[in-house]
Amino acid sequence: MNLSSTLKYLFFITFLFSLTFTYAQDEDIYVYGDNPTNNQNNQNRGFSWDKVTLGGNIGATFGDVTYFEIAPVAGYYFTPNIIGGIGANYIYYNDKFINFSTNIYGGRVFGQYLVDFAPLVAHVEAEIINVEKFNRERFNIYNFYVGGGLRQSLGGNSYLFLMVLWNLNETQESFYIQQNPIYRFGIAIGL
Repeated sequence: MNLSSTLKYLFFITFLFSLTFTYAQDEDIYVYGDNPTNNQNNQNRGFSWDKVTLGGNIGATFGDVTYFEIAPVAGYYFTPNIIGGIGANYIYYNDKFINFSTNIYGGRVFGQYLVDFAPLVAHVEAEIINVEKFNRERFNIYNFYVGGGLRQSLGGNSYLFLMVLWNLNETQESFYIQQNPIYRFGIAIGL
């Protein structure tokens, strides 16, 4: 995908997200970021399943290079604006040209800050990935991502997101797995 088509795609997604915020609203009824069910739960300082979200992504390509990825995540609303969570990922990679296939797996911890007055989210993440070299020796790659994006509430603690992240610890090995920047689109479902 070249830069021009990437920018057109991002503009289109931004336009779709912004459409939901162009209508007039009564400030007493709803303000972006308000969640009436969370206001009652904030008085209860203990763990609450109402503050948990589950989500992640699934991706696949087939052909001369087969790529399958599954990456579930679980998050928790520590405050109405701060989410923290953990995730795992698994990738199957098979390249017919060089007769190489491997399994890549790892885990991550993340934090997000949700902006009250706009559909924006800031994101930080630390990730460890275990990969295999061509000589079948395995090693770990440590990635640290920062970035942000757009977030559209679906009600409760459920939302759609589109993020652009940069790996601040990009190495030659991590460059072959994911090049900067990294685009993520997904959904999180509140329990």
